[in-house]
Amino acid sequence: MEDRAGTVAEEEKISFQVRENKTALLCGALAVVFSLFIWIMRLLHPSARGGGALLYLPLLCMLLFGGGCFVLYFNRKLIVEEMELCYVNLMGKKKCFTLDEIGFCKIGTGGNNNAFVMYDLHGDKLCKLDFDMCGLAQLHQYLVDNRVEVEWANERLNRQTAYLIRAIGRETAVCGEEIRRCSEAFYDKVLPVFLAWEKNNTRYDLHWEIGFAQYLAKDLEGKCYFRERRSSLQEPLEKIPETYECLLEAYLKQGETYVVSRRGEEVNIILPYLADSKSYQIGEGRRIRRTDEQSMTDWLEIRLEALTAELPKHKYHTDTFTLQHKLSPAAGLAAQTGRRA
Repeated sequence: MEDRAGTVAEEEKISFQVRENKTALLCGALAVVFSLFIWIMRLLHPSARGGGALLYLPLLCMLLFGGGCFVLYFNRKLIVEEMELCYVNLMGKKKCFTLDEIGFCKIGTGGNNNAFVMYDLHGDKLCKLDFDMCGLAQLHQYLVDNRVEVEWANERLNRQTAYLIRAIGRETAVCGEEIRRCSEAFYDKVLPVFLAWEKNNTRYDLHWEIGFAQYLAKDLEGKCYFRERRSSLQEPLEKIPETYECLLEAYLKQGETYVVSRRGEEVNIILPYLADSKSYQIGEGRRIRRTDEQSMTDWLEIRLEALTAELPKHKYHTDTFTLQHKLSPAAGLAAQTGRRA
């Protein structure tokens, strides 16, 4: 029992790093190898003329660039251990601070769309990271879970992305017993949006098949058409398992057939609604995350507007197939006295 408790505690511990991706390492290796190759070829095949500073200065610059990429990859990082954060800069200098000292963060501001900057409570810069660094998604979730404000520059976001980011920032935690009630309410919220689209596009004689699909995270791994996804869950659910995923899925149909693109892809809209995952809030362990419903509804309206514009421009046809997973108007635990089966 003690070993199991220790394992659980270790799994719930918040520990990760944000560091340079392997592009820096690859660029450094290529620069060093290429410059050494030229140097060796120069020694093996000396020339009576040429060379000098015109050759050696560019080679030296290339070597220095390669060495700088190595230093950048192995030195620069942000280490997160529970509430303690430690930033290590290019020269290996450390700056440590706690979660409580972070006032807010900004992404893509100050003329640098690739910057992720953390500020203290007084507005002074704590550290600056690049948006393409490995582990930044974990850091963003860590900050959101612990209610640290993260500001995104409007110029790097289109409307759909802005609503998705807002949905993440406004997500809430729910318990398993609340899922059915919440999912029923969300279904009632988005159903009129789909019906309004059908009413405004009657010339196409199309309608939507809508419902919640419930999976384990492993069911969503790998690439395939969404109609081919299979769920490992046996419904009705008696309990909410770890790695639970719930999506609201909508498939465009004409009569009893599905609308597909020229490449055979079904025309669908997939909204991530619930996910059981590791929580980065101190002391919580795991969390069932519910995306912000208003943000998802706003995103849905924009996506449907885009689809209206896309339909006349592309060649679509219909196909007959069977979804390999169940769609239901509600999700979660088996209904006791629920209004829907």
